[in-house]
Amino acid sequence: MNIFASNLLAKRQEKRLTQAYMAFLSGMSQPNYSDIERGKTRPSIDQLKKFSEILETTADELLSDPKQRGSLRLDMSTDEQNQDQSALLKAIEDKDIYIKILETQLVILLKKSG
Repeated sequence: MNIFASNLLAKRQEKRLTQAYMAFLSGMSQPNYSDIERGKTRPSIDQLKKFSEILETTADELLSDPKQRGSLRLDMSTDEQNQDQSALLKAIEDKDIYIKILETQLVILLKKSG
């Protein structure tokens, strides 16, 4: 199981949601969602965004290794990190650039983890 799949599973369980309910909210079949959560298939950018919304988290949190998260700024709380991320997203006016950044991060992280 890759980092993304592990994080997705952990967040879903933290929210006490079933795979079937996540699949329903995401607009996909349960087997399709299960394959993503087990690391057998990769999510699309749209699916990643949807998972983030449903689980009330960020794509970065789903994609990054929890052991390395916050390693640069240990003094920042999760709320402060989320505020910083929100400010950055607001500063990026062109959504296409943000999507390209996410696509690049997703490809890099999935290659590293799998």
